[in-house]
Amino acid sequence: MAEGKRPGGLTALAVLNFVFGGLGALGTLGLLALVAAAKAGSDAFEGAGGTVHYEGPSIGMIYVSVLLAAVSSVLLITSGVGYIKQKRFLGRTLGTAYAVLSIGNTAIGLAALHTGFGLFSIIGLIYPVLTLILVNTTFKDDLTN
Repeated sequence: MAEGKRPGGLTALAVLNFVFGGLGALGTLGLLALVAAAKAGSDAFEGAGGTVHYEGPSIGMIYVSVLLAAVSSVLLITSGVGYIKQKRFLGRTLGTAYAVLSIGNTAIGLAALHTGFGLFSIIGLIYPVLTLILVNTTFKDDLTN
């Protein structure tokens, strides 16, 4: 590829990273707010003399999932910058790290949090696998330095 010439597919991948990274960051903030509200409501109910019998996934697993989602969002945005600048570490390495982390987070959601296999699970698997394939084969030689 000629110096300074970025493939259109790599630019499209960067734009998708920015969009998914931004949506992921907003979703993570929303999820944190929901967890905090649920915790506050539970504490208030217990303070009023009631008892709370929670049968869902452990709060620790929820926090792990939120943390992984936040890190995935940061990796998405950072690797998007790497795709734009055509940098090997920022693009290829962090893009691969995002993909592996995202697939792991989806697996945790399915196995430990019992989220069910729906649209978000499919997106949580397809886009990272697509990213792994593209940055390690198609755009491997375009991500230099």
